[in-house]
Amino acid sequence: MLLPIAEIPSIRSSHFGAGPAAISSVKVLRISITDRCNYRCVYCMPENGVAWLPKAEILSFEEITKVVQASIQFHGIRRFKITGGEPTVRNGLVDLVDLLRRIPGVEDLSLTTNGQRLAELAQPLRSAGLDRVTVSIDSLNPATFRRITRTGDLSAVLAGLDRAEAVGFSPVKINCVMMRGINDRELPDFARLTLERKATVRFIEYMPLGESAVGPAAGCDGQSRGQNVFISEAEARDIIERDLGPLRPVDRRTEAGVGPATVWQLSTSRPLGRIGFISAMSAPFCSTCNRLRLTADGLLRSCLFDGGEIDVKPLLRTPYPSLEGIADAMARCVRMKPVAHSYHGNKQMSQIGG
Repeated sequence: MLLPIAEIPSIRSSHFGAGPAAISSVKVLRISITDRCNYRCVYCMPENGVAWLPKAEILSFEEITKVVQASIQFHGIRRFKITGGEPTVRNGLVDLVDLLRRIPGVEDLSLTTNGQRLAELAQPLRSAGLDRVTVSIDSLNPATFRRITRTGDLSAVLAGLDRAEAVGFSPVKINCVMMRGINDRELPDFARLTLERKATVRFIEYMPLGESAVGPAAGCDGQSRGQNVFISEAEARDIIERDLGPLRPVDRRTEAGVGPATVWQLSTSRPLGRIGFISAMSAPFCSTCNRLRLTADGLLRSCLFDGGEIDVKPLLRTPYPSLEGIADAMARCVRMKPVAHSYHGNKQMSQIGG
């Protein structure tokens, strides 16, 4: 059940405890390298798009490297996720992967992409040292996929998925945002992908973020962007199990990465892959959140929904940037994490990095 607004405390009500214990809980830094995207997904931004950040406001690769170094040296963070916007639209992505891979202490380096350019970039990214890739695919029907993304080409994305597996990314993760009346009938089809692919298909509950979360969803049968499109994990599991039989739980520790998904597997037909659920609305995981976000314009952000932001760009653009100062900003940002996130996020997904 989607939690009512009144039952979710605001960021002002209470915070995690201050001090080393708070920052030590962070295991992943998600790094947005651009707010730009070649899609206009209905749950991510309004139909007419958003105003892109000026180029001068975007962190350079060298500035990103400083934040990563501070993360490792002072907080022991070893896992880093490159996001956007759509990270593959930023020039020099392969160079950035190579740069980050060379930093001592980087143990896991992954990328989340819409897959539109993955066919051409999979091998260069793998050769540069990228460990893992997650591809967002919200429909396996070309027409529905086009309505959701407004600009995407499903055939190109599927070709990118095949190429990623061919060059050695294993297992690839597939993210699907569930939306009633839009792609809910396809949930069993997505689950079937795990019978033939060594992939983890992750079903993500719809999260109302920014302007894209209000009013009708243009191009998607006029569905509401609020509770009318929401599908909970429990309902999604029921839809899948009615069609494909029971799901059996998988030990989360055997799954690559340290994300919030609960992991399952089809109990019949000897599946190659797995099924995951990310249930930020029906079962918020705020108390175990282990991530911190860096936006493309240099904001450290403690929560996808609720801000708690610290601008590190001034620290990075001094003549002699202090890694200790950056690390202190990270610790202060983590102390802003809410006990539970609010119902509605205050920025577009593309501006935060997911």
